[in-house]
Amino acid sequence: IDRLEKPMAEFFRSYSKAELIEGALKHRARLYPVATVKDITESVQLAARDFWASIKHPELESTVVYPGIFFRSSENISDIWRRAPLIGEHNHEVHEELSVMEGVDSLPRQILRDADGHPGTLHKSCERKPLEGIKVADFTWLIAGPLTSKPLADYGAEVIKIEGRSRLDTIRSSTPPYKNDILGLDRSGLFNHYNTGKLSIALNLAKPKGIAVAKKLAVWADVVVENFAGGVMKRMGLGYEELKKINPDIIMLSSCMQGQTGPYANHPGTGFHLSALSGMNQITGWPDREPIGPDGPYTDYIAPRFSTLALLAALEYRRRTGKGQYIDISQYESGVQFLAPLILDYSLNQRVAERTGNCYADAAPHGAYRCQGEDRWCAISVFTDEEWKSFCRVIGNPDWTNNYKFSTLPLRKDYEEELDILVEEWTIHYKAEEIMKMMQEEGVAAGILETGEDLLELDPQLRHRNFFSKLNHPEIGVYNAPRPAFILSKTPCELRRAPLLGEHNEYILKEILGMSDEEIAELVIDGVVE
Repeated sequence: IDRLEKPMAEFFRSYSKAELIEGALKHRARLYPVATVKDITESVQLAARDFWASIKHPELESTVVYPGIFFRSSENISDIWRRAPLIGEHNHEVHEELSVMEGVDSLPRQILRDADGHPGTLHKSCERKPLEGIKVADFTWLIAGPLTSKPLADYGAEVIKIEGRSRLDTIRSSTPPYKNDILGLDRSGLFNHYNTGKLSIALNLAKPKGIAVAKKLAVWADVVVENFAGGVMKRMGLGYEELKKINPDIIMLSSCMQGQTGPYANHPGTGFHLSALSGMNQITGWPDREPIGPDGPYTDYIAPRFSTLALLAALEYRRRTGKGQYIDISQYESGVQFLAPLILDYSLNQRVAERTGNCYADAAPHGAYRCQGEDRWCAISVFTDEEWKSFCRVIGNPDWTNNYKFSTLPLRKDYEEELDILVEEWTIHYKAEEIMKMMQEEGVAAGILETGEDLLELDPQLRHRNFFSKLNHPEIGVYNAPRPAFILSKTPCELRRAPLLGEHNEYILKEILGMSDEEIAELVIDGVVE
C-alpha cells in the first residue's frame, strides 16, 4: 500500500474531480469524490431526482432549501408539505381544537380481541409478535440491505433470505471477525448479527429455473426487498413491473447507492464510498490534516432505518387501501439527511463545514481525555457557564479555573488548547468510570469511551436492559446478538439466530412453495438449489 500511495496521488492530481467522476461512470469504477456540503447542494444526481425542497420562511424572509423526502414511491405517499413551525405559531389553532374536544370522554379505540371475539389481555397480546403473518422475500446482501429486513424478522415476519454459493452474500466470506479467526461461510460475526431470525434458501439466480423459483417466492411474499446496484433486479427479470403481474399488491423496496433514476443511478459502490459522497469524510478528522472519514461504511447504518420505516408505512398503506407499491430508496439521500443542519447553514449563511477534530463551537472543554489505566478515556462536554462552575467543583476548583481567560465560553474557546492540557492533567489521575460518575452527578455531560469488552461485560445500563441475547449457533456456538435499541411494552422482541447457508432449502421448497420431492431433486441435480 505504501508503494502505491505516491503514484496514485500523482495520478489523481493530474485530473479534475469532474474528469475522474466521468471516467468512473464510464468504466463502472468504484470511485467517489470527498464532497463538501457545497458539492452536495450542486449535485447533478440530487437535482435530477428533484431531491431538494424549497420552502418560504417568514422570519428569514427568504426561501430555505431543505433536504427532501427520503424515499420515492409509486404511490407518492410522502412529501415535505410544510416548513418547521415558529415557536408558539399554532397556539390558537391547537386551543380551538382542544375546546371542541371538551366534554368528549375519549377517542374511539380499536380493542384487541381474541379468536372468540373477547377483548384480549396483555398476556395474550404478547403471544403474537407485531409483524407476525407478514412474509418477506429478501434478496439483500452486505449491510444496508440485511439491516433493513432484520427488524422485520426480529418482530415476527417470516423473512426468507435468498442467496447462493455462486453469488454469496459477500459479508459471509470477506468481512471479519470470524469465530476463532477461522474463515467459514457461517462463521462471520457480522453476518450472524445482521441476519437474525431469517430463513435461508441457496438459489442460483444465474439459471432460469432459479429465477422461476424466485418468482414463486415473490407470489408468496407480501414484501420483496433488495439492495443490488440500480437496475440489476430488472435485468434478472425480477423488477417491480414484472413481479406486479404475478402479485398485484406486492410491496417492493429497492435500496441502492444513488437510487434507481438519475445520471448516476447505475454507479456501483458501497457505504465506504457513500460516506465520502454524503459529506461525512470531509468533516471527519483534524483541521490541519486530510479528511479521514468515519470508521466503516457509515451510510450502511443510516439507510436501513429509513428503509424499514418506509416498508412499515407501505404495509399500513396497503392495509388501508389494498394497494401495494414500489419504493425507491437512495442511500445517498438517506445519508445527506444526517448533514441537514450543515446544509441549511450553507444554504442560508454560505458556510462550508470543515473538520474540527474533537472541538465543538458551543462547548469547551469538549473532547476525549486520557484517564488512569492503559488506553482509557472519558469524553467531557461543558456547554454553559453553569456547567463550567459544576465542572470546576468536580475537579476541586484549582487556581487555574479562576483565570480570566477561562471565565466565559468565548474565552475558553480562544484558549481551548491550553484548557485541554489542564483538564487532562486532572483526568489522568482517575479511572474513566469515576470521572463519568462524578461529572454526571453534577450535571456535566460525560461518558466513557467504551471498548467492545466494556459494552458486552461491564456496561450496567446495557445489562439492566438485557440488551444482548445469547443465541446458540450450530457452528460457532453461543454468541451475543444485540437487541433493538427500543423496547415495546406489549410485544417484546425475542431474537433467533442467523441461518446457515441454505439451511432451510427443503422447508421453503416443500412446505412454503409446495414442491414435490421429485421437483426438488431435479433442482438440486440441475444446480439451481446449491
